[in-house]
Amino acid sequence: MRKTILLVLALFVSVPALSAAPGTAQNFLDRANRLKAKGPLAFFDSDYGRLKAEATAVGKSIGDDRIAAERAGKPILYCSPNARAQLGSYEFIDGLETIPAGQRVTMSLKDAMIQVLQRKYPCRR
Repeated sequence: MRKTILLVLALFVSVPALSAAPGTAQNFLDRANRLKAKGPLAFFDSDYGRLKAEATAVGKSIGDDRIAAERAGKPILYCSPNARAQLGSYEFIDGLETIPAGQRVTMSLKDAMIQVLQRKYPCRR
């Protein structure tokens, strides 16, 4: 009986460790793919609004960082024509999928978005 309880506890402890932590690029991608599989019904899922708001907030933060870097005369991380770069939702998801899974698990969504923007808008140095 004691071994059974320990086995069950070990399973409960290890299962959350298998999923990506909230706020990581992998967690965002998992949630986006789950919604994508729903097709048009994804718009009615409560997670749709949260996912969109999360991506919008990260994008705004990156744009603000770029504007601040330009004003301070520091190097910018991506070279789009405008500080607020355009990135479609599918384009962003496809960009996330190009990042190796091992990196996505620990990478913040902001770092992942910067990496996608750097691929789309590389700086000529």
